[in-house]
Amino acid sequence: MRNFFRTSAVLALSVLGGLAAASDYIVARSTDASIVKGTALAAGVVVPAAVGAVVTLISAGGEVVILKGTESGIKVPTLAKPAGSAASTTLAALVNRPPPRRNFGAMRGNDKCRSVEELQTLEAILAVSDIEGCGRIAQAALEAYINKAEAAPATP
Repeated sequence: MRNFFRTSAVLALSVLGGLAAASDYIVARSTDASIVKGTALAAGVVVPAAVGAVVTLISAGGEVVILKGTESGIKVPTLAKPAGSAASTTLAALVNRPPPRRNFGAMRGNDKCRSVEELQTLEAILAVSDIEGCGRIAQAALEAYINKAEAAPATP
């Protein structure tokens, strides 16, 4: 009986590890219509993409990677700093958030929401995204975070 529980625990952990690995990166932007924004990708997989297509990936650890399509597709790199699956799920939800609707009337400010300029790290952006009423600010901060990473010169 003891071996049964031990085996069950090992199997459960391996399944959970596989789920976490399946979403190492989230597609933040893509010029290839077949690679949908918000798609979770595992490190090391090769994704078919059009030649010259540009795909921007972001990990839950804050790593932004820009890849270009070749004849053999796009190979997703390994993670520099892995993060938890909860952060990856929150990031995917933030990337997939629909565009904001128009609001009519006055909106009250939320003191817990910080400005886009204050949200410089992915951890801060994800923390604000969990606060009710701060989703638009978090989404704008994520866009600014990705834009900043794309504008930075690539390291050799």
